[in-house]
Amino acid sequence: MEDGAPAHRARATETVLEQYRMRRHKWVASSLDLNPIEDIWRIIKMRLNARSDRATDLEGAVLQIKEEWAAITPDEIYSLVQTMPVRISAVIAAQGGHTKY
Repeated sequence: MEDGAPAHRARATETVLEQYRMRRHKWVASSLDLNPIEDIWRIIKMRLNARSDRATDLEGAVLQIKEEWAAITPDEIYSLVQTMPVRISAVIAAQGGHTKY
């Protein structure tokens, strides 16, 4: 799977793909709507903003981000992954354009 980046279209890449008879799957370039990690970052950002002890320096911010990352539950991740069929349908319907995800 590739997103049409220049490295994916390079002559050397094309040669290898042809040599090994590898099929390509179309993928929307920069399709953040299909990447649940973006939702994880949104959750972390919301949790950081809700903290009363917000960090005032880089070291503290990194520590708090790690704390919030560790606090993400498997159920939260599972629920995001479960939305993938709907996300895929929405991206197809939007022809690769923006969706509500």
